[in-house]
Amino acid sequence: MTTHYYPRDLAAALLAGWPAEAAPLPTLDLLTEFISVLYQASLLEEEGRPVECHAALVTAAQLEAQPVALTDFHFLRFVQPRTYSEQELRRLSPAVQPRGSLLAVGMVADELRIWGMLFAEHVWDMWGDGPRQTTAAAPNALLVQVVGPGSLVFYHGTRRLLTLQRGRIEGLGFLQFPRMWGEGRFVENHLIAGGLLGLAPLPPLQEELMVQLTLYMQRRALAGSRQSGHGALIVLVPTPRLPALLGTDKLLRAKYPIVAAGAGARYPLLAQAIVRRLLAVGEATWAGFQQSRDAEVLAFTTRIERFATYLTGMGSVDGALVLTQQLEIVGFGVEIQASQLPLDQVYRALNMEGTELQPVAVDHGGTRHRAAYRVCLAAPDCLAIVVSQDGGVQFVHHQEGKVVFWDQLSF
Repeated sequence: MTTHYYPRDLAAALLAGWPAEAAPLPTLDLLTEFISVLYQASLLEEEGRPVECHAALVTAAQLEAQPVALTDFHFLRFVQPRTYSEQELRRLSPAVQPRGSLLAVGMVADELRIWGMLFAEHVWDMWGDGPRQTTAAAPNALLVQVVGPGSLVFYHGTRRLLTLQRGRIEGLGFLQFPRMWGEGRFVENHLIAGGLLGLAPLPPLQEELMVQLTLYMQRRALAGSRQSGHGALIVLVPTPRLPALLGTDKLLRAKYPIVAAGAGARYPLLAQAIVRRLLAVGEATWAGFQQSRDAEVLAFTTRIERFATYLTGMGSVDGALVLTQQLEIVGFGVEIQASQLPLDQVYRALNMEGTELQPVAVDHGGTRHRAAYRVCLAAPDCLAIVVSQDGGVQFVHHQEGKVVFWDQLSF
């Protein structure tokens, strides 16, 4: 039986999982009211577009008492607090769509009111997920991101606590790539980089840097696909397997194939350039990259982000985008020719390792999902990522004779 969750369920889950060191939440009834209004607002539209906004459940006194740097965030108070209602949220939502901007909601004269706006100097709902670390402090409060109809993400400061998507509480969800999905799959990156840099095999810290750069690049591309609303199917293939899998009469038939011999090797070259530069300045680690303010490293990072944008565009074309596992572009508009393969059931992973599985009918998703399942069935050494038009993301992998997928939370 499918269970759907509503504001009171969310409030109870938040109270149960709220950090002990955090400022206490209000009563169950008041927290339910706060969430209910946000939920109803998410179902509305503002000038033809779904309401998206950010809100913080906090009073001005709580913010003023928190030991955070003045430059971390600032807030604006309304002369007259506004009614806390779904229609008022709808009207104010354009002002707090940018990440880092929140509506401040708190108790005023014994009722919830919108008393102002909070502007963080950093992207509060993406801290720790991007290339740069920050010492900025987040408000010690409940923060909520309204990302679409019936979709809410709840944070304590920078820590994501739970997510409501498609009527289900996803808990912490899968915010990182599944371990079994990627384990050993990006070995090409650090072996090739090590050879070019004269360091093959790479030392462990540089190896971690290459893997983390690859995952960061993929997160950026997937975030772009989610925001585009077009959806995408991305297939990652080991380079040695391309001759056997790519062709007009093979599993992957590309409408727009890319010339081989390094023509699509933009990302590997950029990653190698970053490692080379970090070695030159003496901090060739993932932490060193995150904290680096070196002009060359920042310039290369910007180019990686642009490359991710190019991938988003190619992934929007009908068909799959095929990459090697070191993110060289193989082709796009790719047809998956595996419809004849018998497949009735796939498995949803219930944990990161993929050791707890739930059987699901293969037709539970759309055309992209079925194509991803079949390509992983036909070629178990390939990986697939599906981005739905509604923004949902699945990772797909053939594991111990089963086609397994991981539902991902937003990036």
